[in-house]
Amino acid sequence: MQNYEFTAIPAPARVGRFGGLTSDEAFSAALTEIMNEMGAGGWDFVGAEIMSSRVGRWPFARTRAREVLVFRRSRGPERDLMRQMQQMMLQLQHHQSLARLESEPVEVTVRPRRVPKSDTPRPVRKLRPRLDIPTAAHATAAE
Repeated sequence: MQNYEFTAIPAPARVGRFGGLTSDEAFSAALTEIMNEMGAGGWDFVGAEIMSSRVGRWPFARTRAREVLVFRRSRGPERDLMRQMQQMMLQLQHHQSLARLESEPVEVTVRPRRVPKSDTPRPVRKLRPRLDIPTAAHATAAE
């Protein structure tokens, strides 16, 4: 059984100018350019699909049709082999960097920590100023 990987790209909705071509010819040229570009990457054209999706948030959400071009390419044993080789190379580089770190001597500098003397009390910081209000009798409206 053969495994495939798929990709979907949006179909060209607006076509630029292609040297004096009519709109149909310009659309065909744009589509041909996309097909050739994807084909160079090993992708096979599967088909064009119209997918509906919801756009916006409730209560203003609406359904919109989107046109996509679907491509596939085989995920054969050579692709899996290349992926495995890349993973093995990354692991090898990681192990080599770890071995290099373990073999190099590391110099650690230790600075003494400052410790306050225990025979002097620690100063207490006042968080709010103290208001000294005289406790003399205040004149009230009832008097």
